[in-house]
Amino acid sequence: MPCPRTPWWKLKPLPNYKEFASVNRIRFRRISLLKRALTHSSYQIKNNADNEQLEFLGDAVLELIVREYLLKKNPDLREGELSELKKNYTSTTALALVGRQIKIGQYLIMDKGEAKTGGRNRKSNLANSVEALIGALYLDRGLIYTSKVVHRFIMNRKIRINKDYKSLLNQWVSSHHYGINYRTTRETGPRHRKRFYVALHVNNRLESRGNASTKKQAEQNAARVFLKKQHELRTKH
Repeated sequence: MPCPRTPWWKLKPLPNYKEFASVNRIRFRRISLLKRALTHSSYQIKNNADNEQLEFLGDAVLELIVREYLLKKNPDLREGELSELKKNYTSTTALALVGRQIKIGQYLIMDKGEAKTGGRNRKSNLANSVEALIGALYLDRGLIYTSKVVHRFIMNRKIRINKDYKSLLNQWVSSHHYGINYRTTRETGPRHRKRFYVALHVNNRLESRGNASTKKQAEQNAARVFLKKQHELRTKH
């Protein structure tokens, strides 16, 4: 259940949102937009001036910036592959990590009850406030400046990209109307250090192999090898 809202006269002093802008090297012309971006919906204010609408806008702006970035960086990738890469920059987990890095949680303006229940470190709150910040920047400074900040906060950070090669392969075979089958050919090692070997068959034809400490990862590796071959064939023609 949502936390009951606390009347404004019982709330603690507001976080220093101007300090947040200074620490993270963000310049706002209208500081009221930054304040709104940092205002959680639990905070009781007039006219519902919380960050939810800015979050809605920021989500779209972030999508545009990330999609353009990925297209320029990976001109040979197909839609499904680009969509998988996009998750590394736009997912709740990715944005929450960015929120923690810029310490946005400690500057959020929220109800005392929300704060007491871990609201400043809640993944959804962090991710949503990052999107709201992007929306506020877009309204205040436009797309070019916002894009620079997004690149600095999100694209330039080191991330571990975990591609779901099996999903990408499923998209590929669906578009070609092929059938696939993963077959475990052998297992080696003791129970606590198993090694699984998998063969990938496409239309009943052996196309690639993969091995790993789990069957799922072995299948992922086999799918990755096959997709790499297909990518190399595309680039040659």
